[in-house]
Amino acid sequence: MRERRAITTLLGAVAEGDRTAEGELYDLVYAELKRIARSTLRRSGSVTMNPSTLVHEAYLKISADAGRELNDSNHFYSLLARAMRQVILDVGRSQATVKHGEGLLRVDLTTSLPDGDRSLEHLIGIDQALQKLEVIDRELGDLVELHFFAGLAFAEIARLRDQNERTVRRHWETARAFLLDHMAPIG
Repeated sequence: MRERRAITTLLGAVAEGDRTAEGELYDLVYAELKRIARSTLRRSGSVTMNPSTLVHEAYLKISADAGRELNDSNHFYSLLARAMRQVILDVGRSQATVKHGEGLLRVDLTTSLPDGDRSLEHLIGIDQALQKLEVIDRELGDLVELHFFAGLAFAEIARLRDQNERTVRRHWETARAFLLDHMAPIG
Protein backbone atom coordinates (compact mmCIF):
# COMPACT_ATOMS: atom_id res chain seq x y z
CA MET A 1 0.00 0.00 0.00
CA ARG A 2 2.85 2.37 0.86
CA GLU A 3 4.55 1.61 -2.46
CA ARG A 4 1.35 2.41 -4.39
CA ARG A 5 1.13 5.81 -2.69
CA ALA A 6 4.81 6.45 -3.45
CA ILE A 7 4.24 5.57 -7.11
CA THR A 8 1.22 7.87 -7.30
CA THR A 9 3.20 10.71 -5.65
CA LEU A 10 6.13 10.23 -8.03
CA LEU A 11 3.78 10.11 -11.04
CA GLY A 12 2.42 13.51 -9.96
CA ALA A 13 5.94 14.91 -9.69
CA VAL A 14 6.88 13.49 -13.11
CA ALA A 15 3.77 15.13 -14.60
CA GLU A 16 5.02 18.45 -13.23
CA GLY A 17 8.36 17.94 -15.02
CA ASP A 18 10.51 16.71 -12.13
CA ARG A 19 13.29 14.71 -13.84
CA THR A 20 14.61 13.42 -10.50
CA ALA A 21 11.19 11.94 -9.72
CA GLU A 22 11.26 10.11 -13.04
CA GLY A 23 14.49 8.36 -12.06
CA GLU A 24 13.14 7.56 -8.59
CA LEU A 25 9.96 6.13 -10.11
CA TYR A 26 11.93 3.90 -12.45
CA ASP A 27 14.15 2.69 -9.58
CA LEU A 28 11.10 1.99 -7.40
CA VAL A 29 9.22 -0.09 -9.98
CA TYR A 30 12.07 -1.70 -11.95
CA ALA A 31 12.24 -5.01 -10.04
CA GLU A 32 8.46 -5.45 -10.23
CA LEU A 33 8.46 -4.59 -13.94
CA LYS A 34 11.16 -7.20 -14.61
CA ARG A 35 9.08 -9.81 -12.76
CA ILE A 36 6.06 -8.85 -14.86
CA ALA A 37 8.17 -8.95 -18.05
CA ARG A 38 9.49 -12.45 -17.23
CA SER A 39 5.95 -13.67 -16.71
CA THR A 40 4.73 -11.96 -19.87
CA LEU A 41 7.51 -13.47 -21.97
CA ARG A 42 6.93 -16.91 -20.47
CA ARG A 43 3.28 -16.65 -21.48
CA SER A 44 4.10 -15.44 -24.99
CA GLY A 45 6.57 -18.27 -25.57
CA SER A 46 7.24 -17.68 -29.25
CA VAL A 47 8.87 -14.23 -28.90
CA THR A 48 12.61 -14.11 -28.34
CA MET A 49 13.43 -11.18 -26.07
CA ASN A 50 14.89 -10.82 -22.61
CA PRO A 51 12.87 -9.28 -19.74
CA SER A 52 15.13 -6.22 -19.41
CA THR A 53 14.62 -5.34 -23.06
CA LEU A 54 10.85 -5.73 -22.73
CA VAL A 55 10.79 -3.48 -19.64
CA HIS A 56 12.87 -0.82 -21.39
CA GLU A 57 10.85 -0.93 -24.61
CA ALA A 58 7.53 -0.75 -22.74
CA TYR A 59 8.76 2.03 -20.46
CA LEU A 60 10.00 4.02 -23.45
CA LYS A 61 6.66 3.48 -25.18
CA ILE A 62 4.67 5.05 -22.34
CA SER A 63 7.33 7.71 -21.64
CA ALA A 64 7.23 8.85 -25.28
CA ASP A 65 3.67 10.08 -24.81
CA ALA A 66 4.65 13.14 -22.78
CA GLY A 67 1.13 14.58 -22.93
CA ARG A 68 -0.40 11.57 -21.18
CA GLU A 69 -1.06 12.03 -17.49
CA LEU A 70 -0.75 8.92 -15.34
CA ASN A 71 -3.28 9.13 -12.53
CA ASP A 72 -2.09 6.47 -10.10
CA SER A 73 -0.23 3.18 -9.77
CA ASN A 74 -3.15 1.22 -11.25
CA HIS A 75 -3.16 3.42 -14.37
CA PHE A 76 0.65 3.15 -14.58
CA TYR A 77 0.68 -0.67 -14.43
CA SER A 78 -2.25 -0.91 -16.86
CA LEU A 79 -0.42 1.21 -19.42
CA LEU A 80 2.77 -0.80 -18.97
CA ALA A 81 0.87 -4.07 -19.45
CA ARG A 82 -0.61 -2.67 -22.66
CA ALA A 83 2.78 -1.44 -23.84
CA MET A 84 4.34 -4.87 -23.14
CA ARG A 85 1.56 -6.53 -25.11
CA GLN A 86 2.17 -4.19 -28.05
CA VAL A 87 5.94 -4.69 -27.95
CA ILE A 88 5.58 -8.48 -27.87
CA LEU A 89 3.14 -8.49 -30.77
CA ASP A 90 5.35 -6.13 -32.81
CA VAL A 91 8.46 -8.25 -32.18
CA GLY A 92 6.52 -11.45 -32.87
CA ARG A 93 5.25 -10.14 -36.18
CA SER A 94 8.73 -9.00 -37.13
CA GLN A 95 10.26 -12.37 -36.21
CA ALA A 96 7.56 -14.19 -38.18
CA THR A 97 8.76 -12.81 -41.51
CA VAL A 98 10.81 -14.97 -43.86
CA LYS A 99 13.56 -12.35 -43.80
CA HIS A 100 13.91 -12.87 -40.05
CA GLY A 101 13.94 -16.68 -40.13
CA GLU A 102 10.27 -17.64 -40.11
CA GLY A 103 9.87 -21.23 -38.97
CA LEU A 104 13.33 -21.53 -37.43
CA LEU A 105 13.75 -22.23 -33.72
CA ARG A 106 15.12 -19.14 -31.99
CA VAL A 107 17.19 -19.45 -28.86
CA ASP A 108 18.81 -16.59 -26.95
CA LEU A 109 21.96 -17.43 -25.08
CA THR A 110 20.45 -15.72 -22.04
CA THR A 111 17.23 -17.77 -22.01
CA SER A 112 16.27 -21.41 -22.00
CA LEU A 113 14.41 -23.28 -24.69
CA PRO A 114 10.73 -22.35 -24.72
CA ASP A 115 8.37 -24.89 -23.21
CA GLY A 116 4.69 -25.04 -24.06
CA ASP A 117 4.90 -21.80 -25.98
CA ARG A 118 2.04 -20.06 -27.64
CA SER A 119 2.22 -19.44 -31.34
CA LEU A 120 2.17 -15.95 -32.75
CA GLU A 121 -1.20 -16.74 -34.33
CA HIS A 122 -2.56 -17.59 -30.88
CA LEU A 123 -1.28 -14.32 -29.41
CA ILE A 124 -2.69 -12.33 -32.32
CA GLY A 125 -6.04 -14.11 -31.87
CA ILE A 126 -6.08 -13.17 -28.20
CA ASP A 127 -5.13 -9.60 -29.06
CA GLN A 128 -7.93 -9.28 -31.62
CA ALA A 129 -10.51 -10.69 -29.21
CA LEU A 130 -9.16 -8.41 -26.48
CA GLN A 131 -9.62 -5.37 -28.73
CA LYS A 132 -13.28 -6.35 -29.16
CA LEU A 133 -13.66 -6.77 -25.40
CA GLU A 134 -12.11 -3.36 -24.72
CA VAL A 135 -14.75 -1.71 -26.91
CA ILE A 136 -17.49 -3.31 -24.83
CA ASP A 137 -15.90 -3.17 -21.36
CA ARG A 138 -12.62 -1.31 -20.84
CA GLU A 139 -12.26 -2.56 -17.25
CA LEU A 140 -12.42 -6.22 -18.31
CA GLY A 141 -9.86 -5.49 -21.04
CA ASP A 142 -7.52 -3.98 -18.45
CA LEU A 143 -7.99 -7.06 -16.28
CA VAL A 144 -6.94 -9.34 -19.15
CA GLU A 145 -3.86 -7.21 -19.79
CA LEU A 146 -2.88 -7.24 -16.13
CA HIS A 147 -3.43 -10.97 -15.62
CA PHE A 148 -2.65 -12.56 -18.97
CA PHE A 149 -0.07 -10.22 -20.48
CA ALA A 150 1.51 -8.73 -17.34
CA GLY A 151 1.18 -11.94 -15.34
CA LEU A 152 -0.16 -10.32 -12.18
CA ALA A 153 -1.92 -12.67 -9.77
CA PHE A 154 -5.57 -12.05 -8.91
CA ALA A 155 -4.58 -10.96 -5.39
CA GLU A 156 -2.20 -8.35 -6.84
CA ILE A 157 -4.86 -7.07 -9.23
CA ALA A 158 -7.38 -6.90 -6.38
CA ARG A 159 -4.94 -4.77 -4.36
CA LEU A 160 -4.23 -2.51 -7.35
CA ARG A 161 -7.93 -1.98 -7.96
CA ASP A 162 -9.03 -1.87 -4.32
CA GLN A 163 -11.39 -4.77 -5.02
CA ASN A 164 -12.17 -8.10 -3.45
CA GLU A 165 -10.18 -10.97 -4.97
CA ARG A 166 -13.40 -12.94 -5.56
CA THR A 167 -14.73 -10.03 -7.61
CA VAL A 168 -11.55 -9.97 -9.70
CA ARG A 169 -11.80 -13.75 -10.30
CA ARG A 170 -15.47 -13.42 -11.30
CA HIS A 171 -14.60 -10.63 -13.74
CA TRP A 172 -11.74 -12.78 -15.10
CA GLU A 173 -14.14 -15.64 -15.83
CA THR A 174 -16.43 -13.23 -17.68
CA ALA A 175 -13.52 -11.81 -19.71
CA ARG A 176 -12.12 -15.28 -20.39
CA ALA A 177 -15.48 -16.54 -21.66
CA PHE A 178 -15.77 -13.52 -23.96
CA LEU A 179 -12.27 -14.03 -25.36
CA LEU A 180 -12.87 -17.74 -25.99
CA ASP A 181 -16.13 -16.95 -27.79
CA HIS A 182 -14.53 -14.25 -29.95
CA MET A 183 -11.18 -15.76 -30.83
CA ALA A 184 -10.73 -16.86 -34.41
CA PRO A 185 -9.95 -20.58 -34.76
CA ILE A 186 -6.23 -21.26 -34.93
CA GLY A 187 -4.76 -23.07 -37.93
